[in-house]
Amino acid sequence: MNGYAPATRAPLSLRAVLAQFLDHGRLVSAAAFGLDPEWDLDTALAHGWQPSSLEPGATAQLEGDVLLRHRGGWRALTLKPFYLRGRYLGASVACGRGLPLAQALPWLAARRPTARTEWFHFVGADQGAVLIDGLVGLHFDRRGRRFFLNGFDASVPAPADDPDLPGGWDNAKWLRGLMAPCDSLAQWRALAAQDAHPRAAAQAIGEIAPYLPRR
Repeated sequence: MNGYAPATRAPLSLRAVLAQFLDHGRLVSAAAFGLDPEWDLDTALAHGWQPSSLEPGATAQLEGDVLLRHRGGWRALTLKPFYLRGRYLGASVACGRGLPLAQALPWLAARRPTARTEWFHFVGADQGAVLIDGLVGLHFDRRGRRFFLNGFDASVPAPADDPDLPGGWDNAKWLRGLMAPCDSLAQWRALAAQDAHPRAAAQAIGEIAPYLPRR
């Protein structure tokens, strides 16, 4: 949470927001978060959105605190709108503790039974991502004996001839460059065996095993 402005309360669940990314490749209900896609960068800043960690330049990312409906209460997350030359292009979501990955995956499989998935790990068995249909990335990390969804994002379109973001933001290319492929249960088990806490890592991987390729 950035601490600059009160969090916006949005009448949506985390799964409803994730469904927008899966179904449309982007956040559809930006207005529910107090964000107007028609605003330029300066207008968004004037409405309380704060600069994120990107250096100033042609591309910029902002962030704002949001509360979503959750079990009769509220769940905190951070929305991160992305801009090119002051124009809004899309947004990513950082969801803190998020959903247990073992709960998100069956829901995903039921919603998108024919989805193509690519799995990645980032320096071992405690952090990774799954790429859905080459477009939407679900990021997760391990806390104890479980993996938790900690954020998601999607490819972002942009003018094909723009020198600062040619062809847009390709999420598949970015993930493949950032992380190592880990597309089988055997690979994940090998990572768990090398982990500082192999039993905890093995249990976390066991929870998601039905959704990992068996090759």
